[in-house]
Amino acid sequence: MTPDDRQGRDVESAFVRQTLLDPELVRSAEPDDVAPIRLLPWLEVVVLGGSTIVDRGRDVLLPLVEEIRSLLPEHRMLLLTGAGIRARHVLGVGLDLGLPAGALAGLAATEAEQNGRLVASLLAAEGVSYLPHQTVAGQLPVHLAAANAAVSNGYPPYGVHEFPATAGRLPVHRTDTGALLLADAFGASRLVYVRDAAALAGLPDEVSAKELLSRGGDLPIDRLTLERLGLARHVTSLTLVDGTTRGALTGALAGQGGVTVTAV
Repeated sequence: MTPDDRQGRDVESAFVRQTLLDPELVRSAEPDDVAPIRLLPWLEVVVLGGSTIVDRGRDVLLPLVEEIRSLLPEHRMLLLTGAGIRARHVLGVGLDLGLPAGALAGLAATEAEQNGRLVASLLAAEGVSYLPHQTVAGQLPVHLAAANAAVSNGYPPYGVHEFPATAGRLPVHRTDTGALLLADAFGASRLVYVRDAAALAGLPDEVSAKELLSRGGDLPIDRLTLERLGLARHVTSLTLVDGTTRGALTGALAGQGGVTVTAV
């Protein structure tokens, strides 16, 4: 070991003596020809709506779970659940009590977790388990090596760090956006949102996020999700399917059927 080795060595970095608040520096430090890698390029993320699927009970959920079970040999999936009607109740009570957005986000995420545990229980015989957010972030590949699916809740784990809303106090990042963020972070090959027929009524086979955002009234997916879709690095489109129709999810995972929402 030389004296220079004992003194340590500098690691070259564009950020060593600079601030990340300088947009020009940040832009120059990220080469245009170096794209972010896909961590799990084979992953397929499937989002089960809370109110549109899970809350509908055995008549809707059990046939869908059977379809998912039949897909396990050929697909590796992260199943994410939404919060549903119970979250609306707890959010209403929380708003009445004056709770801030950060507290409300945690309450809604708890309801989404309950739905996730329901789905995981129905698939337990296939080795499918429920994973909390931290486990999904750090250990998802290990769990998917043991079983071809894992379940978590789609609510992003911002909690008390939830962004303030432009108006009101409802959390702006909910299941739909959380699923997109996860899918893009892992570099998933496909992102599918499972809804019911009513949610997809009147939609064409393919539509851009911009076109959907220009529509008034209720949308089949959160507006923030559509806005973020255009910023995603890996996920350039998503698919909406009717989970009450047998085979719709199977078709979507094969690239057929459903409503395709493109980033542009």
